[in-house]
Amino acid sequence: MYRIKDRKFIGMKIRDRRKELGLSQERLAEAIGITYQQLQRYENGRSYLNTDRLQAISSALDVSLTYFFEERGEGKVSIMDRGYSYDMSSEEREFVACFRKIDNFDYKKSILIFLQLAARKGKRP
Repeated sequence: MYRIKDRKFIGMKIRDRRKELGLSQERLAEAIGITYQQLQRYENGRSYLNTDRLQAISSALDVSLTYFFEERGEGKVSIMDRGYSYDMSSEEREFVACFRKIDNFDYKKSILIFLQLAARKGKRP
């Protein structure tokens, strides 16, 4: 059932995505032209976001506007849902960013199969 997304829900999505990318509050705030204190208020749901600010945040976090309104389980799985931490190396973040830009499902599937095979081969004695 659809539920209206409030400022706390949207703030949580901003915080989750910022952490997923390994960005500090200061760095994201600077990128969108606000103080880190204001970003904290957005993330904690204590301030309302206008559409201009939400668009700036979506651009800085490299997500569509719809990202902020999606429930978990609506097609995407959080990194934390799989038991991984947010501590990714720069190479891992670059891989994820590049992988997300691939539009072709078959290419993505092939890359995943390759990674699974490479990971298995690395575990053999």
